[in-house]
Amino acid sequence: MKNNGIKVVSVVKLKIKYQFKEKTYLGVDGLFVTEEEYPKFVRQEIIVNAITHRDYSIRGTDIQIKMFDDRIVVESPGKLPGLIKTENIRHTHFSRNPKIAEFLKAYSFVKEYGEGVERMCKELEAVGMKAPEYRLNAFMLQVTVWNKKALFGEEKHCFKEEKALFEGKKHGLLESEQIDEPKILLIGIVENAVKNKIITSIVAENIKKVIESFAFNQILGRKEIKDELRYGDSKAGKILETMQLLNIITSIKGKGKGKYILKEPE
Repeated sequence: MKNNGIKVVSVVKLKIKYQFKEKTYLGVDGLFVTEEEYPKFVRQEIIVNAITHRDYSIRGTDIQIKMFDDRIVVESPGKLPGLIKTENIRHTHFSRNPKIAEFLKAYSFVKEYGEGVERMCKELEAVGMKAPEYRLNAFMLQVTVWNKKALFGEEKHCFKEEKALFEGKKHGLLESEQIDEPKILLIGIVENAVKNKIITSIVAENIKKVIESFAFNQILGRKEIKDELRYGDSKAGKILETMQLLNIITSIKGKGKGKYILKEPE
């Protein structure tokens, strides 16, 4: 039974790991930096917490992990347990299922009781991301962690007792007035290619999304385009080929075949 429990937690952690995005870019010191969409501890803790504290007496539904362009939402059956209230969730520990908590701690899925939410808040705030939001929706407890695509409000609290809203996905593309001048020049090259019938308008729109979504020093290849814009492998490959044809990307030596960065206009 214990081995099955370890396998379930490990498989879930591994499975969602490959669903998250990574961005690699050239840092200020000239070295390439890889930035994860969510800190490792945070994406692990929200799943471990859901398994540890769910109300197993509620049947007909399970723990659900929902992934969006700008956030991840984990829903767990059951309201806040015991002594946990909206005002003390960061600093108070109470386990609805103490045996499960002991089991997870024994196998190093949990380090210290009661540290999880507080540490999640600190790790997210340290990298400029919003603290996790907890909401009650009927009998389900929802925790939402926003990535850097989200537009944050001024609040840094960790709990909101209200229904979760899921409409209005943000795709992280820049509005036209936010695009800087070098990118406008690259987009101009793409639009001229359409006028000269070198590429179609559909291909042009896809390339524009890539230009808008990636910084000039950020690595882009098939994988990065697929992760960022949810394009298929073939589509991502054709976009790269066309961008090479238009001379708006340049290859990077030492990073493997098919890795590029946007070429800054001279």
